[in-house]
Amino acid sequence: MPLFLSNARRAGLRLARPLRSGHLSGYSESGSWSVFSFRQRYTVPLKNQTDPMIADFFFEKWLHAWAGDVPSYAFVFCTMTAMGAMVGILSRHWFFNPDLYGRRQEYHKPMPDRHRQYSYSLPYFNHQLRNMSVKYKHCMIDNEPDYNNDHPLGYRPNRKLSHKRPFMWCLTVPRYSMEDPLYTSVTHENMKKIYAEIGYTKAPKGGEDED
Repeated sequence: MPLFLSNARRAGLRLARPLRSGHLSGYSESGSWSVFSFRQRYTVPLKNQTDPMIADFFFEKWLHAWAGDVPSYAFVFCTMTAMGAMVGILSRHWFFNPDLYGRRQEYHKPMPDRHRQYSYSLPYFNHQLRNMSVKYKHCMIDNEPDYNNDHPLGYRPNRKLSHKRPFMWCLTVPRYSMEDPLYTSVTHENMKKIYAEIGYTKAPKGGEDED
């Protein structure tokens, strides 16, 4: 019974605190991990902070504008997610994309001599997420899905397409590539062979049939 009364007394004091002060910050709990204690330890960067009373006034204005509109919480989280994705995408382009070069170590060198710049671009062209997802591109590309599997300069290993479709997020009619009767007909290798047979392109060295 005394424990119940003490809890009820503390709850009543918490409810009466904002009624006495009239401030939204009065709802804060006491303790080291509360809004009130954080407000006492860490200042808020303000354009006009001459005394604690003005700082508290601007803090209350901020609290009403940012924490008082509960339906806007979902939009705040969407904005934070979009900003995080933006920082990640732009950082990837800025540091690794050779077409958007931001590093200045080899700024004065001619383009063919910027070996360090192009070594930074290797993770951009051959990162793990691309290697994991590109093996399923035959489920998305109907014509010549293997057109860039082989890399002539050897910057990355030659890729091989998976024999099956990706798990759970792509439901194509042929579950496996060998079930598609036109799969070998629309490959890049077969298209090169057709173009060479009709004389549209020259056959590569070693690919001509010996008489």
